[in-house]
Amino acid sequence: MTEKIAWADFAEKIADYTGLEKDDIRPEMNVYYDLGMDSLGLFSLGMYLTKTYEVNLPLSAVAAIETLESIIVLMNRQIGTPA
Repeated sequence: MTEKIAWADFAEKIADYTGLEKDDIRPEMNVYYDLGMDSLGLFSLGMYLTKTYEVNLPLSAVAAIETLESIIVLMNRQIGTPA
């Protein structure tokens, strides 16, 4: 993938993954408190997004993520970066 990921598309993917409504997905949502994930859930979400967007996310960076905004920023930084 070479184009930056748009929030609307990202929110739709998060909604599909979590079962929440797309309109309820906000950048400041905490993956632990608002989405109820644990570290394994975050890892699984990272794998889902990696496959969906074909973006290489370093596991060390995924472990430090707390908000959805953090995820999309990290993913957009990785776009165009060699694997």
